Amino acid sequence: MKKHFTLFLLFTSILSFAQKLTLNELLSLRKKGVAEVDEYLTAKKWKFLEAEEPTDETLGLISYDYKKNYYDNNAESFIKYYYSGYSDNTRRIMIQVHNNSVLNTYVNQIKAWGGKLYNSYVDDGDIIKIYRGSTMTYKVITSTQNNSFGGTQSIYMLIIYTNEDFDY
Repeated sequence: MKKHFTLFLLFTSILSFAQKLTLNELLSLRKKGVAEVDEYLTAKKWKFLEAEEPTDETLGLISYDYKKNYYDNNAESFIKYYYSGYSDNTRRIMIQVHNNSVLNTYVNQIKAWGGKLYNSYVDDGDIIKIYRGSTMTYKVITSTQNNSFGGTQSIYMLIIYTNEDFDY
């Protein structure tokens, strides 16, 4: 019985970890093409949400959700992959989570890699923090949104840029 319970716990933890993307995984997504991103995320149980082609004025966009509720637009997480039609160097990843500890894990990893707080400010009711490393810039946004019960809930976003792309 102990053996079956241990196997059950191991299997459950592996399945629940499938959607949790590390900062390394997010950075690697930024280097992938559209098909590779789609294959990687769908293998991790993320669901395709929408896509937009790039134009002369805007980046292309592919969106995914994880565990989206069928009755409203709430999900555990959202990922947006932005890409240029002209440059392989312009690719951004944005992840939105609803759990502050997940965001803190990302920020702690950025700091461990030498990322420093570059700027912080409030914009339209959101707290914005910019962390910068030697090659990458990370924009951390803390915001709120209305929930289905008439209250508000906090949401957290991390957007990953190259320094060159962020400065452009």
